[in-house]
Amino acid sequence: MNLERMEELLFYRNLLETDFVQDLKADAPYAALSRLFQNYSNMPKGTNLWHIFLSDFLLQDENSLSLSAEKRGWGHFSYPEFIQREMDILYSLYHLNLSFFFPKEQKAIDSVFRGKVSETEYFPSYSYEAQLLSFNNKLEAAKDAQEFSSILEREYKEKGVGLFRCHSAFSLEKENIFGTGSSEYCLEGLPLQKYPGFSTLLGYEKEISALKENTEAFLAGKKANHVLLYGDAGTGKSSCMKALLEEYHSKGLRFVSLFKKDLEGIPFLLQTLRERPYFFILYFDDLSFENFEVEYKLLKAVMEGGLEGRADNILLYATSNRRHLVKENLSDKNDIEYQEDLHHSDTTEEKLSLADRFGLSILFQKPAYTLYQKIVLSLANKYKLSLSEEKLLTMANAWSIRRGAATGRTAEQFIQSLLVQKKD
Repeated sequence: MNLERMEELLFYRNLLETDFVQDLKADAPYAALSRLFQNYSNMPKGTNLWHIFLSDFLLQDENSLSLSAEKRGWGHFSYPEFIQREMDILYSLYHLNLSFFFPKEQKAIDSVFRGKVSETEYFPSYSYEAQLLSFNNKLEAAKDAQEFSSILEREYKEKGVGLFRCHSAFSLEKENIFGTGSSEYCLEGLPLQKYPGFSTLLGYEKEISALKENTEAFLAGKKANHVLLYGDAGTGKSSCMKALLEEYHSKGLRFVSLFKKDLEGIPFLLQTLRERPYFFILYFDDLSFENFEVEYKLLKAVMEGGLEGRADNILLYATSNRRHLVKENLSDKNDIEYQEDLHHSDTTEEKLSLADRFGLSILFQKPAYTLYQKIVLSLANKYKLSLSEEKLLTMANAWSIRRGAATGRTAEQFIQSLLVQKKD
């Protein structure tokens, strides 16, 4: 089989448009090889880079077939004979030996197009590279096109395909369309990383329990509330959200990190996310509005849902230092004082109504000083600091006085200052 058979692909035709394949078809094999080295130079020595390239493509390509498998498998697909035909082509392509493009360097090229690596612990387990190697090893073990097809379908059905398969957190970006003067929104995957878990958040067991209970109901397909974490600065509200993603991303939880400037893009998000088989949290960190900012009215409409109703797989979680999110003035409370707005109580209700739409509001208060000390000792033990407990707490006390706060954030900053000074 040669590359021309690739033209017969029906569902995975995007493979033809990849730069690597374009270079091969243009009789520029060394340009194609250069692309492989640039994109996969971090792979373990001996990895078959053609296999890795094709596995990477199969994990990322969103088409009618892969999206169908993601939602409910291929059993409901109307034309099963075309699935098998597609898998026959892909299986043959996967086992194609590309070293014939480089007749003068057979020995060196064989290590690029004939290698096989079973070790996946080369990368951190949470990384995309580790997932890619693991998936590639499964495909390499397939004995025929039918088994190849089963592996691919199972991967899509269990873990998804494309952007949402390869990332757990996203940002909303606005791209200018060249020559039109307009722009459109798109989602961009954030780098995969391991976040600290809930075990690092001491003293907020009750608050964390309420947050987890709501999220677990959401992931189980039950009714769940939008959530507002509010309270004193430095008490772990944002850390709770990161811990939430760390604990539940393997169960289909995905975060979209948003700012006030992104509010106009939420209709795009609702349209994009509601049909995907994941559970999305639109996450606003440190959310609040000034008097002159009226964008919060858009947020209210999103939380209630329009004519199409609320999406069952989308919730809004926010953190804030303000309980009511919108800044209030004393004049808002005075129904008698004359201003342009004749109905001051209506103005006040309008400002409070945003916070009321969060069905679950969780208060995070500054910890007692004894808890601050406990956090300091816990962090010191985690980083293996050799100072005595007495000296450590004395220094932590002085640090909190200088900082004017004794919170979890303060404790972490104190420990970080010691680590900077620590000599290996």
